[in-house]
Amino acid sequence: MNPANDKPIKYLAYAAVVASVLALLAVPFFLREEKESVVYEKFLMGTLVEITIMEGEEERFDGAAQAAFAEIARLEEVFSSYKPESEVSMVSKNAGGGPVEVSAEVLYVVEEALRVSRLSGGAFDPTIGALSGVWGFSGERGYVPESSEVEALLPLVDFREVMVDKSAKTVGLNKKGMTLNLGGIAKGYIVGSAAKVLEDSGVERGIIKAGGDMFVFQSGVERRQRPFVIGIKHPRQEGGLLGEVYVKRGAVATSGDYERFFVEAGVRYHHILDPGTGFPARATRSVTVITEDPTLADALSTAVFVMGPEKGLALIEAIEGAEAVVVDSEGRVHASRGFDGKVF
Repeated sequence: MNPANDKPIKYLAYAAVVASVLALLAVPFFLREEKESVVYEKFLMGTLVEITIMEGEEERFDGAAQAAFAEIARLEEVFSSYKPESEVSMVSKNAGGGPVEVSAEVLYVVEEALRVSRLSGGAFDPTIGALSGVWGFSGERGYVPESSEVEALLPLVDFREVMVDKSAKTVGLNKKGMTLNLGGIAKGYIVGSAAKVLEDSGVERGIIKAGGDMFVFQSGVERRQRPFVIGIKHPRQEGGLLGEVYVKRGAVATSGDYERFFVEAGVRYHHILDPGTGFPARATRSVTVITEDPTLADALSTAVFVMGPEKGLALIEAIEGAEAVVVDSEGRVHASRGFDGKVF
């Protein structure tokens, strides 16, 4: 790790111009009469994590932010597929060799991943890791594999081959060579856990963002009546906004084909793979999901992206408390019936 990133960066920002980070802008309009917010940044989970603290016990802000970053770092060690000693990596290492005992946190996230897998008919699949490696989106240069390479790996992508034993607290993969990858859901869980640390540390109003995952919270009856205004990034206009959503408390998760991609022979190849084909999903440019549960929001944004606007929004409508905005492959915008916001 770069020593410059060992400690979080702290600065003050006027509330009306809270900075954008990757997928989302957060501009809480009811803060515009206040002078400033305290913003902390640190590089974790392969992205810039930003904590904005707006109100609470001011003398505890620094400690609260440090505790939240520590919680993120701890959970990254548990969930990261890139860390060979993580619990998730140990499950993959033992694929085909029996289950591995895991923490309650991993057990919960795996169960939630499998629930979304079932709800989405496999559009979300936590065993997609076997395919992710052959594409190399994490490297300096992308690679388009041969169809034969992808087809050979498809049998190793099947959420139904994940074994979970709640009483024994174990998770296993039935087939040797399978890989458990919770990257499409764990970040939401981690953001939610960090937000709880902030609240437990005396923060009364705040935002935590990590890549395309965000959680906003506020205490007090009066404050809960006035929502945060959150901008949704346009998937094709650099620095542009597609629209905005109003959230009193909860999670906003965005998945897009602009996050990690490369272009070869005029074709855009991005990191959100369709578990059914092994190639990048093509029906969607971006999906933003809003729910109270950050774990669910994270997984649903990926699932809906793969499913496309028609099937994806049907899934959203079937889940109580979930809303979404979907930009299809042609740039058309679709929103769920209960979406609280506007499209520009």
